[in-house]
Amino acid sequence: MITSYKKARHAAPVDKISTLKKFTAVAVIGIAAAVSVMSAASDGKTAYISDGGNTYTVAADTKNITDVLSAAGITLSDGDETIVTEQSGDSISIDIIRAFPVKVTADGKTYELDLTGGTAAKAIEAAGVSVSPNDFVEPALDTELTQATEITVVRGVKIYLEKAGASKLVYVPEGTVKDALDFAGCELCSEKNKDIKDDTKVTSGMKLCVDEVLYRTTTKTQKVEPTVVEKACSTLPAGEREVKQEGKEGKAEISYKEKYVNGQLAWQKEEKTTVIVKPENKVVLVGTKTPQTSGASVSEEQSKDPAFADFDTIDSDEKTSDSAASTDSDFGKGADKVGEGFSYSTLISGVCTAYNEVNGITATGTAPQVGTVAVDPNVIPYGTRLYIESADGSYVYGYAIAEDTGDACMAGDIVIDLYMNSEAECDSFGRQELNIYILD
Repeated sequence: MITSYKKARHAAPVDKISTLKKFTAVAVIGIAAAVSVMSAASDGKTAYISDGGNTYTVAADTKNITDVLSAAGITLSDGDETIVTEQSGDSISIDIIRAFPVKVTADGKTYELDLTGGTAAKAIEAAGVSVSPNDFVEPALDTELTQATEITVVRGVKIYLEKAGASKLVYVPEGTVKDALDFAGCELCSEKNKDIKDDTKVTSGMKLCVDEVLYRTTTKTQKVEPTVVEKACSTLPAGEREVKQEGKEGKAEISYKEKYVNGQLAWQKEEKTTVIVKPENKVVLVGTKTPQTSGASVSEEQSKDPAFADFDTIDSDEKTSDSAASTDSDFGKGADKVGEGFSYSTLISGVCTAYNEVNGITATGTAPQVGTVAVDPNVIPYGTRLYIESADGSYVYGYAIAEDTGDACMAGDIVIDLYMNSEAECDSFGRQELNIYILD
């Protein structure tokens, strides 16, 4: 024979209202709550007690189950339940199921319960709260209760949504017009609802003219052009260019978030770029060598003189080393936005993006600020001083230091990620082709 004993208490409302969420409407299922008081165990029997992970064996010298538990030093709390099973012979087993706290919030009140299990529907019924099929419950009524489960009941409000001349009756969670339309996947058609604002409270029977809104994510594959890296070369004549490495295109998968209003694309925003094939840089050598000039000419007769015998045998690199060091080439020389000159050894032209991180720390342990940039340290080592602007000078980021690591840089999608003061600035910047000068 199995008998249950449960120490129960009534739910008491407390002054606490949980934050509303979006819910799924479900119908209430009836739950019959049964509490039976047990007077079991006959004199002279042995009781085997299981209480969570603990087990006890005591002599059952009384028929009162509470006294049996007391003999084992066990105390029941509000809502705890015991299941007593008569065993063959002179023994019984007692399984203790401990209650845990559950909260139910509805109609501006919060009810605290101690329950041993069941579903959200059981807790709602135990709290004395009634729900209809048009109300919204979170979590759903068939959700199994766990430690500290919190259940919220939000009343459904009947409204009418008018779109393209057709009217549709829907139930939405009580709250504001914006909450209701977010739930219904619509937006207010402001031209026809001039007196209704987003924060207006929804009321039963309210009519709203709306536009149907759909958000979706699409993915496209596109080529990634190789970054062009120009390097000074003292063995090439000034101004001449030589491709040292052709470079190879890469491939990237780009995810876009799209918004459709009444079936028409309203906007598209790039969300994520994943490089499938990393591009290889195109490396171009730019000559800085200038012609060698001599302070005195050598006549044909002098050239035959032994004193000038070694003149024609001087290595050409030796002849031009001094002049190459003091080149007249424009490459390697630049000017910032205020006209101050700077010298550089390498020019990288490629795609740049921007980022912002509140209270962050860079890969080199510094606090990011404007002038901090994230890089692939295998391409641009940490600590490298840079000057960054667009090729035509219309955008100037200015002087910067490579102090952080950029995931997109490591993947080969971009060259540099520029730190900016706000997300708005980052969004405004987007993706731009810039010149990155690596300073001497």
